[in-house]
Amino acid sequence: MQVASLFATLLGFASASIIQNGQLRENPYPGQTPAIALDESWRTYAADAVEIGYKGRWDSKHISWWSAPGAKFDFTGNQVALGFGPQTSEGVLVAYRIAGLDWEFSNVTADSVHQFVGPETGVAAEQTTFELRVTNWAYGVQLNNVSVGVDAQLRKSPEFGKNVEIIGDSLASGQYGTYEGLSSWAFAFAAGLGNVEYSITAYPGICLQDKECYDNARGMTYQWNQASDCGARAKKVYGTSPEKWNVSDHRAADLVVINLGTNDHRKGNEVAPEDFYDSYVKLIEEVHEAWPQANIIIMSLWGTFDSKKDTYVQVPLYVRALKRVFERFRESGFVHYFDTTGILHHNDVNPKDHPTDVGHIKIASHLMQFVKLRLGWEFAASGPEVEHDTLYWNDEAGY
Repeated sequence: MQVASLFATLLGFASASIIQNGQLRENPYPGQTPAIALDESWRTYAADAVEIGYKGRWDSKHISWWSAPGAKFDFTGNQVALGFGPQTSEGVLVAYRIAGLDWEFSNVTADSVHQFVGPETGVAAEQTTFELRVTNWAYGVQLNNVSVGVDAQLRKSPEFGKNVEIIGDSLASGQYGTYEGLSSWAFAFAAGLGNVEYSITAYPGICLQDKECYDNARGMTYQWNQASDCGARAKKVYGTSPEKWNVSDHRAADLVVINLGTNDHRKGNEVAPEDFYDSYVKLIEEVHEAWPQANIIIMSLWGTFDSKKDTYVQVPLYVRALKRVFERFRESGFVHYFDTTGILHHNDVNPKDHPTDVGHIKIASHLMQFVKLRLGWEFAASGPEVEHDTLYWNDEAGY
């Protein structure tokens, strides 16, 4: 059953139902937002207001794409409502938070206005920050407007000094994670650094090579230049003529992390190592041309785990091809090789060959340390929540 129809079926069960990964979440967290009608008590800003900071990739119609796209702004007063346009996926799960506190979750849908902050929220500061992220890579929102109290204002949130771009497939987009995009190693890594802006240009099933892989008609060497991803939603909106992503119109990346090739290797796609190498070189050269000052990290592919006698053995993918890519650029100094071998263990990968939530955290943590040691970046997390639903790990009283 599709998420849209499932959402409609289950919504009547409880006024605070949360639908995630197409299933009803038992004992949902507080956060389901009410749909409201705007009146004269609200001040409304259009989607193109300079005060609204768009995170990740959005197109010119203010439709979100790829993994964990979001919006961020500061506001005064104690009311915030967001209006969603017709290209919003029905029942899409969004995460939102105020001032970096705990993420809360709500399903929203097309042609609606949802109130995320009200007097009961207890906003104490004269000005605070609101952030929203789309959790699921396959769905998205179209932002029509943002409203605050009639006597309040939106203000632009200051941006961090560095910018990170992550390019990947289902492993980076968090497929099968508890909160998908917000459970991914890509999000945990970038948000965990604490002082960077970031975009996660990742989509399940996509190959590095420009070829049809699963339901994706094109590979990342083509799709990276498009605003939208290559999923069914994008096909419905754009058909075979997606909106171009004009990289020069957006902030340059200081760091690009690439984790691609797992789908190229899979049965049915089986891209030859030489062709994989050529495609990887092409992508790096294109990224470097767009952002000549950016460092680029090539991540090795951890692959799968095969049983052997009484244990499991890791089987990484495209090892020689990836090392050849690194060697080609080694003397340039801007390409770095992050070897993931040994970070994950058999039980860090779920039955569908994707990291568990713990696996994602392990990858993110090791990558953070790599960036700190190799590039000299400092961690700057000062308290805002990154991973949600992890308190049980050390909450012995709750066992």
